[in-house]
Amino acid sequence: MDFRITEGEQSLLFVIVAHLDSGSAPTVDELSAGVGHDARPEALALRRKGWILIDGSETVIALSPMAVQAVRNLRYGQRGQA
Repeated sequence: MDFRITEGEQSLLFVIVAHLDSGSAPTVDELSAGVGHDARPEALALRRKGWILIDGSETVIALSPMAVQAVRNLRYGQRGQA
């Protein structure tokens, strides 16, 4: 897993996490509509780096196990900055 992600990838990651936490498995098109631009490049980069799992219909179905812990760490770091 590549832990180096861009600011845009991190922003999309938190959108994905919000969807998954609410029980929704978003498609890349739904993510694009939600963020107001084509999210496909960031989503594919997150998949390539091992952060998310995307099925054949371009639906984000889960975070990878290591990503779950990394997101917890990112959220904890953001709380400390507030």
